[in-house]
Amino acid sequence: MAGAYLGLDIGSKYIKVVEARGGGGRVEVTGMAIAPTPPDTFDGGVILDAQRLGQAIRQMLRDAGIGTKQVISAAASNTSVVVRVVEVPAVSDDKELATQMQWEIERQIPFAAAQTIMDYARIERPEGVDPSQQNIEVLLAVAQQDFIDQHVEVLFAAGLNPKAIDVVPLAMGRALLDIGEPAQSAGHTALIANIGAGTTDIGVFRDNLPAFLRTLPVGGDNFTRAIAEALQVDMDTAERYKRDLAEVMFEQLPQTGFGVSGALPGESGGFIDFTEPPPMSASGPISSPSGRMPFDFSGAATESTEFSSPSGGLAPSSEELGGGSGGLAPSSGELGGASGGLANPSQELNPPSTPFDFSAQQTEGEAPGFVPPASDVPPAFGEATPQPQDALKIQIFNAIAPHVTDLVQELRRSLDFYRSRSGDAPVHEILLCGGMARLPKLAEFIEHELGISTRVVNPLRHVQISIKKQNYDMDEVGPLFAVSLGLAAYDLLPEPAKRGKKK
Repeated sequence: MAGAYLGLDIGSKYIKVVEARGGGGRVEVTGMAIAPTPPDTFDGGVILDAQRLGQAIRQMLRDAGIGTKQVISAAASNTSVVVRVVEVPAVSDDKELATQMQWEIERQIPFAAAQTIMDYARIERPEGVDPSQQNIEVLLAVAQQDFIDQHVEVLFAAGLNPKAIDVVPLAMGRALLDIGEPAQSAGHTALIANIGAGTTDIGVFRDNLPAFLRTLPVGGDNFTRAIAEALQVDMDTAERYKRDLAEVMFEQLPQTGFGVSGALPGESGGFIDFTEPPPMSASGPISSPSGRMPFDFSGAATESTEFSSPSGGLAPSSEELGGGSGGLAPSSGELGGASGGLANPSQELNPPSTPFDFSAQQTEGEAPGFVPPASDVPPAFGEATPQPQDALKIQIFNAIAPHVTDLVQELRRSLDFYRSRSGDAPVHEILLCGGMARLPKLAEFIEHELGISTRVVNPLRHVQISIKKQNYDMDEVGPLFAVSLGLAAYDLLPEPAKRGKKK
């Protein structure tokens, strides 16, 4: 389909795809698909079997009748990818900034800088820059060369043509803030939390521009394991209990530890220290999350960026970006979109009678639709199954309550940290997406605890849906496809007025 793009979101549980076309700020969704991530192919943001994963994506697209090849995919946050908003000394020109960022990369990443792809973008906010200000904000994205090479191998195995590799936080910001949302007053600030299976990506956006990014190693899988251990059931049963019976039960919550602002005692084992920056990519001034992403393969790079088939090896990276031979050269560093960190999403869905009805078969001559096998689609939380005994629901909530508490406390810590860095600037709303965002009463509980308006967002409400087979509830499925929609819209929204390129 001419002028159409795929947004590909590979999660540890599910692969989500959105096909979209449009321009001038209009986005039209023409295809959607979801399928389970094959076992032992992708875990914790790490690609384990690129060929098998690529073949699964190819089959998923074929089953859904999606023929578009141009793809923007997401680099799931992990230890190989770092995306951060950093402050660096103000410099007069782009050449000085390039030199400054070469030094900055050594300080910001947890791995050797020798074999990496790096990009950055100066963040220019609407209020402008105070001439007396000594520092400027820069969005930095860094990825290990091997990780990018593996990611591109997956795309080639799927028969796709990579246009760019984005990161989850930038994509979710583009989907939730740039597509169809009404204009906000100057200084409006939103915290977005994409709650996936393995991680939760957090981005604070001021005037739709990234201001703070963080990834938490907590998600739906933590809830499932807790239920399995507490009720002594297998993981499949625990997953079903979580999906059908779990909800936040205010009356069951202990009084101690709730509603108290401040950091948790200690560092909450395993959570990523957000005082240390993460990675992302961009170049030139960034004016809106709708702009292009960090690792852009659209050909705008000053160095030749060429794709070859996996058998022929990947194109070597440019020396400027620090990639090794055999690596894939990124684009000139055009950045756009939301913000990101270290993370990986995932969710699940179900059959015809539920809001997630993907089981209907496509008939000849009809436009491709959203048609994964019924068993592949995760159903909405709290639906189906006979009304369980209250005792079982209480047991389930008691099992997940510590993780609900941890999530809220980490959101609080993120807010406190952002405020401490921004002169106690207010955060006006919290927007939730991802599969676990659908947990009943989670949004209400977060709002109650943090005192900030909180809602689950369905970005599909703001786009034109041109899929003839719509036997599913967009309000239910929408939060699952926030990242893939943001990826597909990568090149469909208005370009930022200014965009510099690294030389």
